[in-house]
Amino acid sequence: MKTKRGVLIAVLTGTMIAAGIFSCKKETSSTNTAPAGKQSVQVYLNDDPVPNLLKVLVDIRYIEVKVDTSGNNHNDDYYNNDHDGDNDHHNHDQYGKWDTLSITPRVYDLLKLKNGVDTLIANSYAQAGKITKIRITLGTNNVVWTDSTHNYPLPICDNKPYIYIRVTTNTIETLASGQIRLRIDFDVAKSVELDNGVYCFEPKMKCYSESNTGRIEGIVKPLAAHAKIMAYNATDTAYAIPEEDGEFKIRGLSPATYNVLYKAVLPYRDTLINNIQVTAGQKVSMPLVTLHQ
Repeated sequence: MKTKRGVLIAVLTGTMIAAGIFSCKKETSSTNTAPAGKQSVQVYLNDDPVPNLLKVLVDIRYIEVKVDTSGNNHNDDYYNNDHDGDNDHHNHDQYGKWDTLSITPRVYDLLKLKNGVDTLIANSYAQAGKITKIRITLGTNNVVWTDSTHNYPLPICDNKPYIYIRVTTNTIETLASGQIRLRIDFDVAKSVELDNGVYCFEPKMKCYSESNTGRIEGIVKPLAAHAKIMAYNATDTAYAIPEEDGEFKIRGLSPATYNVLYKAVLPYRDTLINNIQVTAGQKVSMPLVTLHQ
């Protein structure tokens, strides 16, 4: 029986680490002024943490963006028929042209990207136009660590190395300088699968904008309770693993009403707070929660 690994999602946490990544293959975006016919693009990655795993190492080889350079004012629905994988062997089609961003291929530990940590995985120029998709190509050096001494290969479930992320108009952040910022949430909760004792990787990612999503922040005590935080409603679920000081952040939440569950280990008891309203572009500060035995 295939089971999803129990996982917790610090959906899009706050502080950004500007770890610039560069390559000699293409020029990078180091200034606010893009060359003619180009636009400056930054791609940030963050993660939904997994409480039962120590590390999830993911090998990122290439990052591309699909750009509609036609100049036509297509709305987002126009691109719905641009199905993932239809034209992997083509550089362009009626929906746009793939442009490779400048990165240094490397292995990322996704579980380090939580509670306010993003990492900059691409900082480059792309063709000017409307960005409609991101495509990430994975390598084969993907590994999952269950504890400090045990690690297992993490092969891609369908053997296809491509991850596609749709970019809609309301998920693009345009800075005052004109630079484009794209934020990606890597949902490890839904990406790491365990089937008959064997792990495999089926990447689930989404693009989001902080101005169109909300966040929940708070502090939970004591550390001995090993609390995991879950914000949920009928259509969405997100998780966080607090830091040692009890602080947690859940970002990228669609505007809606959520219940927030503080789930503890025995002998501590769980606590549930209902009807937390999340508003686009706003932070909800939860009261300090102390879990009791």
